[in-house]
Amino acid sequence: MLFVPDSVHWVTGTIAKSIARFNPWIEATIASGPVIDTVLNENPELMRNFDLVHFTCPYSSRQWLPRFRDLVPCVTSHHHVTDWELIKHNVEGDAIIVGSTEWSEDLRARGVDIARVFCVPYGVDADFFQPATEDQRKAIRRRLNFLDSTTVVGFFGKNSSNDDDRKGIDVFTRGVVSLSKRIPELAVLVVGPGWQELTSGLNASGVKCVWIPFVAELKGLAEMYQALDFYWVTARVEGGPVTLLEAMSTEVCCLTTAVGIAREIVTDGENAALLPFNDPEAFAERTVSLAADTSERRRLGSNARKTILETMHVGVTATGVVDVYAKAFENFAARRQCSVPLNVHAIAGAVAAQPLSAAEMKNEIPLKGFPSAIHRRVRMLESLAFGEHLILYHKQRSVALRMIMREWRANPFSPLPLRVLLRRLLPVPMVARLVKLKNRSRSEPELVAH
Repeated sequence: MLFVPDSVHWVTGTIAKSIARFNPWIEATIASGPVIDTVLNENPELMRNFDLVHFTCPYSSRQWLPRFRDLVPCVTSHHHVTDWELIKHNVEGDAIIVGSTEWSEDLRARGVDIARVFCVPYGVDADFFQPATEDQRKAIRRRLNFLDSTTVVGFFGKNSSNDDDRKGIDVFTRGVVSLSKRIPELAVLVVGPGWQELTSGLNASGVKCVWIPFVAELKGLAEMYQALDFYWVTARVEGGPVTLLEAMSTEVCCLTTAVGIAREIVTDGENAALLPFNDPEAFAERTVSLAADTSERRRLGSNARKTILETMHVGVTATGVVDVYAKAFENFAARRQCSVPLNVHAIAGAVAAQPLSAAEMKNEIPLKGFPSAIHRRVRMLESLAFGEHLILYHKQRSVALRMIMREWRANPFSPLPLRVLLRRLLPVPMVARLVKLKNRSRSEPELVAH
C-alpha cells in the first residue's frame, strides 16, 4: 500500500503511520505528495508496485488520483471543508474516509454515495499523551517560566491550516483577554508555527503568552499538554480536532465547541465542557468557574482520559480501515469490470503479527513499495520538502536550515540540499539570475550543434 500525506511530519503523516503500525497485514510505503511528485515522475513504473493507494492528504490526490485510478483501488480522506472546489475531486475515491459523522453527513448532503463513505476517527496514541506526575508537571512549567500558581490555557496548531479563521482565533483572543480580567495570574501557551500576530496581540493586551513555534519530538509535544490547566478549542470547522484528543488523553480539562469529533465524544460536564460557537464569554466564564474548583477540573480531566482509552486510542481506531479497503477493492473491480483482486478480510485475518512500536515507526518510516536502493534518497527528499515547507509557510528558517544542512552532511554528493538552500535562502533576484545562467548553459551546446 502507498499512503500519501502532505508530510510524514504533520497530522496526515501521523494518520498514515498509525494505520500502518496497527495493521501489520499491510506492507506500507508512506511518502508525501512532494516526494511522490519527484520519485514517481522519475520512475513511473513504480506506480505498479502498489495494490492500493490511500491519500491521507486531500490535496495531493488532485494530481495523482486520476493517474492511479486506472491501476489500483484508491481511498481518499475527507477531513473538513472550507473551500469545496479545492477538494471535491476526492469524491472519486473508491472509498472515502471521514474522521467524524459531521463530515459523512456533509458528503451525504453533497450527493455522494454514502455506501462508499466510512467514519474512521483519527485516534490518539494514549501511551505518549498521558498525564504527568505532579513533580514532572512542575518541572515542565518551570522550564516554560510558569509559576505553580499560574493558570495556563493552551492552544496548539499551525497557522497555515487556519484558512478563513476556521480555528476561531478571534474568539480565542477575545475570550482570553476577558479571562485575564478575572484571573490575574493567567498565561497562554501557544504551540505551533505562524502565530506571531496572535501572540504579540495577547502580550500587548497584558496577557502573558509563551509561544513555542516548533516542537520536533512527540515527547516534547506531550510535555506541552502536561503544562496546561485548560485546553480551548474555539474552532468553527475541524476534521478532528486531533489536539482535542491529545489534550483529553493527557487529562487536561478541555473546553470545546461542538466541532468534528467533539460532537460524538464530549458530554458537557462529564468529560469536558461543550460550548457554543462564536461565544468568547462562554469560554471565559466556564474557565473561571472551573479554575475555582480543582476537584471538578480533575474529574473532567480523568473522565476525558477514560473516554480516549475506551474509544479513541489509536490502536482501536486505526484497525477500522479493514472494511474501507475491502470496499475500495470491490468498487474498483466493479468499475473496471474485473474480479476483486484481493480479499482484504482474509488477508487481515490471517496475519497475527504484533504491531510495530511507536519508536520503530518514528525511526524508520516504511518504504516497502520502493526499491531499497532509493530509500536513502526518498528520506532525504522527505526532509528537504519539510524544510522548504517550514520556510515558505511557517517562517521557521533556523529549524529548516538545520534540517537541510543535516541532509547535506548525510548526502554530501547530492546536489539537492544545495539547490534547496539556494532556492529558499538566497535573495529572489539572485536565484533568478542563477536559474537564467543555468538555462543558458544548457541551451548553448544545442545552438552550437545546429
